[in-house]
Amino acid sequence: MQENFSFPFSICGVCYSYIVTFSIALYHALFYIGSSRALTFFFATELVTKRNMELSAVLESNAQRFLETEQPLNAVPLTAMLREVNPTSVKFSLLHATTLLAARDYDQAFRIAADVAKDFEGNMQAVAIAMKSAYELGDVRGCSAYAERLKDSPSMNVVALCYLGRCAELSGDTKRAVHNYCAALDIDPFCGEPMNALIERRLLGVNELRDTIESLRLPPEAEALRASYYARLPGEFVPKEFDKYIPRTTLLLQAARTEYERNDLQQALSLTTSLLKISPFNRECVCLHLSILVDMKATSKLFDVAHLLCSSKPHAELAVYAVGCFHFSLSNYERAGRFFTRATELDASFAEAWIAYGHCYAKLEEGEQALIVYRRAMNFFPGLPCCSTFVGMQYGRAHQWRLASHFLEEAKKAMPNDPLVLNEIGVLYMRTQRVDKAREMLEEAYKSLVNPENASEHRDCIIFNLATVYRKLQCYKQAIAFYTLYVKCRPSASHGHCALAFTHHLMGDMKMAIAHYHTALSIKADSFCRDMLDRALATEFGEASHGFAKRIEESLCSPSPDDISFLAASRTLRSDPTATSSKDHSHHPSVGRSLFFSA
Repeated sequence: MQENFSFPFSICGVCYSYIVTFSIALYHALFYIGSSRALTFFFATELVTKRNMELSAVLESNAQRFLETEQPLNAVPLTAMLREVNPTSVKFSLLHATTLLAARDYDQAFRIAADVAKDFEGNMQAVAIAMKSAYELGDVRGCSAYAERLKDSPSMNVVALCYLGRCAELSGDTKRAVHNYCAALDIDPFCGEPMNALIERRLLGVNELRDTIESLRLPPEAEALRASYYARLPGEFVPKEFDKYIPRTTLLLQAARTEYERNDLQQALSLTTSLLKISPFNRECVCLHLSILVDMKATSKLFDVAHLLCSSKPHAELAVYAVGCFHFSLSNYERAGRFFTRATELDASFAEAWIAYGHCYAKLEEGEQALIVYRRAMNFFPGLPCCSTFVGMQYGRAHQWRLASHFLEEAKKAMPNDPLVLNEIGVLYMRTQRVDKAREMLEEAYKSLVNPENASEHRDCIIFNLATVYRKLQCYKQAIAFYTLYVKCRPSASHGHCALAFTHHLMGDMKMAIAHYHTALSIKADSFCRDMLDRALATEFGEASHGFAKRIEESLCSPSPDDISFLAASRTLRSDPTATSSKDHSHHPSVGRSLFFSA
């Protein structure tokens, strides 16, 4: 019984051992298979990662190459692929944003940079890209916010201050703009953008600009840079030893301005023509060139310049301004005003266009509209004191003497030796019956003329006004001397000959009076001149001349022959003086007014 029982037990033991051995073998087999798959997955992942790294390196190097050679459009698809291959990489996201910014896709660049700047607040590169993109998109508040975050960064503070200055300009806060630009110059005196803004956009007057340039902390070997800044200021003398360091365009422009002030229009035109060959779209030179052509009444050349500028789309504001000058020279002021206002819409910092726009309203006798434009120009360009002069003149025409005096005195503080400002103050004194003060002011204005023997058509009114004041004070010899000088400057001005004849008439010199009355009438018919000629002829051939001057002064009832306006569209855009008809006695807006010589 025991043997029969042990046999099955031994068989079960053997089976059990086989099962255990098989299980162990199966486990090892399964483990081997799993390890092989894991190793395969690991090596595959490593291979993909290596391929991604190689692809990223190739894409990045080529994208950088395109960016360095200013081909951002070629780099955009490469950086976009980089961002897809490495979606969590901040480096490649910013590279893509930089490429989009260079390609002028500002909206997408702003979105990417803003996301990175939000997630990583300390990433100044992302903040800088977001700031620049926001500015290009016209988001002044957003740009200012990013610039405020960036201005504490040692490497980006100057750029941030420049953008803060630009945003302040766009917001109309010129004081804050000047503060930011000056702060940028304090940090880096070699930074040219703030100085360009202060000079070109008239944010500071000439005296303030001199102080700012003088305060630049430049090393001794960089004094030539300071001299080049001085050379850009009107009427500033620069030592000759620095001429070889100053750009030729700056020297030519300075020389052209000097010749223009001396009324040597041909020489000034030659200089501006040479400069335009070097830099055809230099705004200051183009505006001066157009001014000279308007003064010379070269309408055909104005048309050619306007046609040439119209072919340049990047400088559309200059083209529109040139067309406005063309119409202004034709005395089509309403149409000229449309082009000038379009120029201000294209570029709100175009000072010459603003002033010319205001003068178009003034020429059309729209005094209130002219005041609005002038006052707006005063806010935009605090460094342009001629705006105060124009505002004062408009208030003077409205007989608001106190307001006129206030603005003219402000202009005098900024330009103490400007002949036109002194002339306007003298005219104001004359209107308010302060003849002695008018004489002093007009004498000072005459002494301030650069070339009194050849005064321009916009400044010879000073000579005429001074002669009129001398005549009112019964200083007839001085009056005749200045009237003669005025006639020499403008031989075709009928009112000059008439005023000279009238003064001779008051002195009792009938022969000279009759001769000049005839000259005046040969140039332009005038009722006052004809009446005075009849009286002079009656006196010479009939009546005794004793006491005749007094009787003329007491009984004079004829209207003044002309209300002369010596008009200037701006300090850089001037038009020819126009004399109104003797039947029209309204005050035509002008720069450098002439008094009624019979007033």
